[in-house]
Amino acid sequence: MKIDAGRLAKACGDDSQEAGVLITSELVPLGGHGAPVKPAVYAGGLYQQDRRWRTNGAGPEPVDVVVIDNVPSQANRLEAALLRLRSELGLPDLELDLSGCGSLPPHLPRRLSGFRFPHRQADAYLRDATLDGADFPKTPVGRELMEATADQPSALLQWFP
Repeated sequence: MKIDAGRLAKACGDDSQEAGVLITSELVPLGGHGAPVKPAVYAGGLYQQDRRWRTNGAGPEPVDVVVIDNVPSQANRLEAALLRLRSELGLPDLELDLSGCGSLPPHLPRRLSGFRFPHRQADAYLRDATLDGADFPKTPVGRELMEATADQPSALLQWFP
């Protein structure tokens, strides 16, 4: 079945009967069949575990799984891709210049893209920043971002696509 942008937009509508997209594929480690796969290890040597639903002809059944690639990790890679393609795609980028802040921890970049802010518009990076000498939250863009809500997300969608 072919999915185009119109069908996808309609499927995301409130009155849609579409339940989701199912992609079935065989995954092979980069090293080939039988090569090791190494999920992230958390404190205490624990793996991230989750429950998925497998359809076996007779209906869905729960299956406990070890998560190889979690949603935040995927989101970080997508954000990095958007950052690389921002000019080509015409995406806005709020960039924070920290070069005049004196001594910063070595892990902190001197210029930080909005694609990398940990908490987007709610981050202290923006709350404590200035734009053309004015406190960022008091600028037109800053006010729009700070006033954005789940019901009124336009500014977030515009500045943090």
